[in-house]
Amino acid sequence: MIASADLPVEQPCAGRGTCGRCKVLVEKGANTPDEIEQTYLSESELAIGTRLACRAKVSGDTQVVLSSIEVHSNKVFKAGSRHKREKNIPLGLAIDFGSTTVAAYLTMLDNSEVVAGGAALNQQHVYGADIISRLAAALQDDEHRERLQRLAQSSIYQAVNSLKLSKSILARIKRVSIVGNVAMHHLLVGLPVEKIARMPFQPYLKDAIPNKTGLLDGLFSDDVQIMIPPLIGGFVGSDALACLAYFGFDKTTAPTLAIDLGTNGEVLLTDGKNIVTASTAAGPAFEGVDISCGMRAVDGAIVDAKFTNKDFEFETISNEKSLGLTGSGLMKVVNELLRIGVIEPNGRFSKSNGYFAIERVDGSNRIYLTEDRTIWLTQKDIRELQKAKGAIRSAIEILLRKLSLTPTDLKRVILTGSFGGQLDIPATLTLGMLPSISPERVENIPNGAGFGAAEFLSDHGFARGERLAKVAEQIDLDQDTEFHEVFIESLQFIPQS
Repeated sequence: MIASADLPVEQPCAGRGTCGRCKVLVEKGANTPDEIEQTYLSESELAIGTRLACRAKVSGDTQVVLSSIEVHSNKVFKAGSRHKREKNIPLGLAIDFGSTTVAAYLTMLDNSEVVAGGAALNQQHVYGADIISRLAAALQDDEHRERLQRLAQSSIYQAVNSLKLSKSILARIKRVSIVGNVAMHHLLVGLPVEKIARMPFQPYLKDAIPNKTGLLDGLFSDDVQIMIPPLIGGFVGSDALACLAYFGFDKTTAPTLAIDLGTNGEVLLTDGKNIVTASTAAGPAFEGVDISCGMRAVDGAIVDAKFTNKDFEFETISNEKSLGLTGSGLMKVVNELLRIGVIEPNGRFSKSNGYFAIERVDGSNRIYLTEDRTIWLTQKDIRELQKAKGAIRSAIEILLRKLSLTPTDLKRVILTGSFGGQLDIPATLTLGMLPSISPERVENIPNGAGFGAAEFLSDHGFARGERLAKVAEQIDLDQDTEFHEVFIESLQFIPQS
């Protein structure tokens, strides 16, 4: 019912009852909590009527209170004010339509300068944090597919609203470019998703759409050009294309690697002549999903950790009390536990460690990270991180082999995306997600896709994007005979040559 009303609720597992995140306050009209709810909800939560939206069943007239969902985004840069001073210059909007976060960037159309940025949560998350759940819903019937498109449009409206633009500024916007992965592209534009959801996983349409009239009705009139750049392949979308443009993959002669990490992971590589790309489903652990104490980037979420004097010191968003682990917080915790020998290179807890007692709970080993035992790490959590970082590392290895490059050949390595842009570089190297290269060659650039989308707002930039899409080659990792072997090797928590 909540999803049918297009209202937001946390539901990373798509209603399967496995994440315990879709908490709502039922004031009247629901059945008795079942065993799953009693597992995920405390006695105090149950006492005041807190329920899991995916488990509570309506019984007569029902009244439910939803909590607000805030977005803490790392879409941070030095904002400008030229759009306020030079009022005769038309403006554009660049939209990075991500699976989790939708970012909007106000741009000067004379030189593609980004002067403001904001973000909103992708409301499609009511159908699950992962793309597969959303595609499955779209395949189920037209009602779900149309609702997913409405939620996509509403998410963009909210991202634009986060910019807090005056009516006079909005009236100067003449062009909008929107980039995203292949699934987000199809769901937003309203294209059939059968081909991307099933073998051989090919887009219904790869070509650019120079003007998708009517896509953002209610926000812009028909005289505003809605520009949809092309896709690279069935797994690599226009968000990766925007990164290629922004990082100058078609202009450099130096071997360059870029990794766009969010809910999904795209790996982009050039030897200075050829460009190869790949996509891997690495995001759930990086986004805090499927982690026992994982959470999105909200107040109280742990983003950094340091182990000193037998205790963890946590850095949280808004300096609030520690409530759970973001993807970056998870990586820092695991990195610290590796450093002091609590976790072995193979990912197992060390029984001989002198810091944490290993307890067996619900069939899995765990250690408690806080004295009040409210935050813990399980063996399964570590395995999820190993699979996520292993997927990225093996994709890098396969692409390097395709271009006959070695890690030492790389002159520049870029970590971008909502997650990659804030990764701790030493921890990333220590955990083995990147090959053994000099840290000086690695840099964080959070807004690659968004800033690349800004470059697509000009005729020249849009045409450049079309050329890049034609020359960039997508490598299907599942078809590579070496991928499985490389993936298994990449699970180890050690820097690899």
